[in-house]
Amino acid sequence: MIRYCILLLFIVSALSSAQKTKQSDFGNVNYLTKEQLRDYLSFIASDELEGRDTPSRGLNIAAKFLATHLSRWGYTPAGDSGSFFQRIALQRRRILAQQTTVEINGKKFSYGVDFIATPVSTTITAPLVYVKNGYIIRKKNINPYDSIDVKGKIMVVLGGLPPGIRFSDLTGKRGVDYDTPTNYARNNGALAVISIPTMMGLARWERDKINNVERGELSPAYFIDKEKQDVVSITASQQMVEALFAGESVSTAQLYNRTQADSLAAFEFLPSKRVTLNVTTTIDTLYTQNVVAVLKGADKKLKNEYVAFGAHYDHVGIGTPVDGDSIYNGADDDGSGTVALLAMAEAFAKGPRPKRSLLFVWHTGEEKGLWGSKYFVAQPTVPLSSIVTQLNMDMIGRSKPDTGDGSLNENFSANNEVFVIGSTMMSTTLGKVVEEVNVSLLKLKLNYKFDDPEDNLRLFYRSDHYNYAKQGIPIAFYFDGLHEDYHKPSDEVSKIDFDKLLKVTKTVFATGWKLANLPVKPTIDKTFPKERFE
Repeated sequence: MIRYCILLLFIVSALSSAQKTKQSDFGNVNYLTKEQLRDYLSFIASDELEGRDTPSRGLNIAAKFLATHLSRWGYTPAGDSGSFFQRIALQRRRILAQQTTVEINGKKFSYGVDFIATPVSTTITAPLVYVKNGYIIRKKNINPYDSIDVKGKIMVVLGGLPPGIRFSDLTGKRGVDYDTPTNYARNNGALAVISIPTMMGLARWERDKINNVERGELSPAYFIDKEKQDVVSITASQQMVEALFAGESVSTAQLYNRTQADSLAAFEFLPSKRVTLNVTTTIDTLYTQNVVAVLKGADKKLKNEYVAFGAHYDHVGIGTPVDGDSIYNGADDDGSGTVALLAMAEAFAKGPRPKRSLLFVWHTGEEKGLWGSKYFVAQPTVPLSSIVTQLNMDMIGRSKPDTGDGSLNENFSANNEVFVIGSTMMSTTLGKVVEEVNVSLLKLKLNYKFDDPEDNLRLFYRSDHYNYAKQGIPIAFYFDGLHEDYHKPSDEVSKIDFDKLLKVTKTVFATGWKLANLPVKPTIDKTFPKERFE
C-alpha cells in the first residue's frame, strides 16, 4: 500500500513537472489567472464606464486605467509626446434642425417631422431623377444609370438593396465592380440623394433624427478628403414622398409594392418640379485615443522587430433600453480582448523578455469603422516594416452551452474551442506556429470555419487586424463567434466563461512568445486576399 502511494505520488509529480516544463517553454504564461482577468473585466465592463463609446468619458477612463497599469509595469510609452496615448482628432458635424428645410414646388417640409438628413451643409435647387435602388452590381447586370444622366440633379432612390441582392454580392472594387447610391452621386456630379425608406429605415427614424442633431456624424479628421465634396442624403417621410411624386406617371403605391417597383425603369421627373434643399450644420472637433506601449526585446538585433498584440477597448455606449438596461457594457465585445491584452502585458513585464520587442495597441473606434487601427497604420509610432506579425483578440470570452442535442449555433464556439481567422492567408510559417503552439500547450480546437476572405459574414474584414493585413503584415485573429448578446445590454460580465478566456489568453500569449523568439520572422508567401470594400 505504501509503495503504491509512493508510486502514485511519483506519477502525479512527473505529470505536473512535465506540464510545467511544457508551459515554461512559453515564458511567463503560467502567471495568467482567471482571477486576474475577472478583476480587470469587472472594471472595464462596469456600468460606470457607460459602454465605452467613441468618444466618451467612459472610454477615456478606460484608457487611463490601461495606461496606469502599463506605467507601473515599466512599459515604454509609444503614443504621442512620450505618453501612452496616440491622440486622434475627430470632426463632428451636426444638423441645425431649425435652419434645415426642404421645399417642393413651394411647399415646405421640416427636419425631423418630414425628413431627416446627413449633416452635410447644402443649399441647392435642382431637378429630380429616379434611379431605382441606386446600386450598380456588374456581375448581376444591375445598372439603373444606363440611360440616365445624374449630373446637377437630385437622385431619388428606393431604400435598401435591389431585390434578391445581399451585401455579400458587393464584391470587387467599388466604383468599378459595384457602386452605392451615395458614392455614385459623389463621383458623377449628382447634388443630393433622397431615399424612400424601407420599414427598417422607418424604424430607425427617431434614433437617426436625434443622432444627427445631438451626436452628429463623426469622422477621423485625418481621413477626410478635403478635395472631395460630400453629398447630402435625405430620408423622406411618406408625406414628402407623396409630394415628390405628385403628378408623375409613377405612383407611390407602385413604389411601395416591391414587385411593381422592381419593374419600373429609371426616369426623370417633370421639368416643372423643383426641389430646394437647405441643410445647415455646425462643425467642431472632439478627440479619442489609441493606447500604445512597447516592451523592449532582449536580443540586440531582433529587438528592432516587433510582435504586435491588439484588441479594441471601445464598445457602443448607451443605447435603446432593453428590459430597463440602456448600458451596452461590451463584456465580451471587446472587454474580453482588452483585459486579455492587459493581463498578457503584465505577465510579459514580470517574466523573462523574449528576443523581439512587443507592441501592445488598444485600438479606439473599432465599432465606428476600425478607426483606431486605420489611424495607427497611417501614423505608426514604430515602423510598420518592423512589425513581423499582428495577433488580434476580439470577443474571446464566451462559450455556447453544451445541450447535447446537436442543435447548437455553428457560428459560436464551445468552451475548448476558438475561431482563428487569417493565420494561413498570408504566411505558411505563421499558420504552422499557431498550430504548433496550440498542440504543445492547451490543445484547444482551432476552428477555421471563417478563415476565408469570401465567407459571407466577412469576418476577416470586420476587426482591427484587417488594417495591418492591408499593410502586408501577417495576422491571426482569435474570435469566439456570434452569440445572442452581440451589441446588446446583455453582454455582461456574468456571462463570461473565464475558463475559456484564460485558455485563449494563454494560447495567444504563448503564440506571441514563440513568434518573438523565432530566429527568422514569418515570411509572406501567399497573395493577400482581394478586399470586398475599399
